[in-house]
Amino acid sequence: MIFKKYEFANEQEWLTIRETLYNDEALISECAAIHEIGHICFAYDEEGECTDLSTKYAVDILWNIDLGNLVQYEVYPNPDGIHIFAGCAELYLKSFCEVNPTSPYCQTEEEE
Repeated sequence: MIFKKYEFANEQEWLTIRETLYNDEALISECAAIHEIGHICFAYDEEGECTDLSTKYAVDILWNIDLGNLVQYEVYPNPDGIHIFAGCAELYLKSFCEVNPTSPYCQTEEEE
């Protein structure tokens, strides 16, 4: 399985692409799961109100086979404090490290 994170310009752009990932009511076989995160809040005030809301629409997809058709939407936030499909943290780390091999998150003890 392959775990990727995506950001779309807005929810409507995502909904248009989302339609291509379904056959009738079921996900296409290449796609195992989708989690729609929505607009991410980056900062809160003392009352817990969001003060910095992303204009982009975030979605996580767990692929059986990555079709590669969403490459332009891929994002790779640092792998801490983010949504993870249960038991799939290592899958995201693998995708993250393929793009960011020099990140401290990707260094093994032997490399340090």
